[in-house]
Amino acid sequence: MQLRNVLFDFDGTLANTLPLTVHAMQIVFKKYEGRTFDHDGIVSMFGPTEEGMIADNFSNKESITEATELYFELYEKEHFNFVEKNEEIIDLLHLLKDQGMKIGVITGKARRSYLISEEKLGFKGLFDSVITGDEVARPKPDPEGIKRTLEKFEADLDASIYVGDANGDTLAGKAAGIHTAAVQWLPVSQSSAFPANPEFYWKKVSQFAELLKNNQ
Repeated sequence: MQLRNVLFDFDGTLANTLPLTVHAMQIVFKKYEGRTFDHDGIVSMFGPTEEGMIADNFSNKESITEATELYFELYEKEHFNFVEKNEEIIDLLHLLKDQGMKIGVITGKARRSYLISEEKLGFKGLFDSVITGDEVARPKPDPEGIKRTLEKFEADLDASIYVGDANGDTLAGKAAGIHTAAVQWLPVSQSSAFPANPEFYWKKVSQFAELLKNNQ
C-alpha cells in the first residue's frame, strides 16, 4: 500500500479535545436545562456539531442561542486547561508533509471550535483541506465529507486512508472506498471497540509513523 492522501478525524484523533467538549457541554446542560450528564451521556449526543447537539437535545428552545454562546466561550477559555499540545502528532503531520502527502481533516465539530483548537495547538498551515460538521449535509458515518475531500485531492482511492478514533469513522472511510485505521493513541477516545473492522488499529502514533517509513 502506497499512501498519498491521509485524512483524519479531529477530536480524539489529532487532539485530546473530548474532555473539554464534555466539560463545556455538562456546564451548559446543567445551567440551562437543569440536567446532569456523565461523559458517556454527552458522547452519545455526538454526530452533529456542538450547535446541533444543543439544539437537538434542549427542551428549553428559547435558551439555545445563549447556551451555544456559553459553550464556545467555555471551549476557548478552558482550552489551555484541558488540551495539551501533542508533539508526537505534530511530528507525524510534518512527516506526512515531508513525504509530499495531501492531508485532510473531516470532523463533526463546528468550524468555530475547530479554529480555536487549530490556533492553540499549532496546526495552522498543516492541512490541505478541512471540512467541519457545519459544512456537510450528512454527518459521519455518512462519507460525504470524506468523498468531497477525495475529489478535491483528485485522489486514488487505493492510495488514501481515513484515520479516526470512533467506529463511525471506520464506517465512513469504508463507505468512501478507502483504507481505514482506528486509533486509541490519545488519552480519551470516542469508541472502545471497532466492530466495523478497520484495516489498521494503532495504540501509538509511532505505529503509523513506522508504516510511513516503508511508504516511499
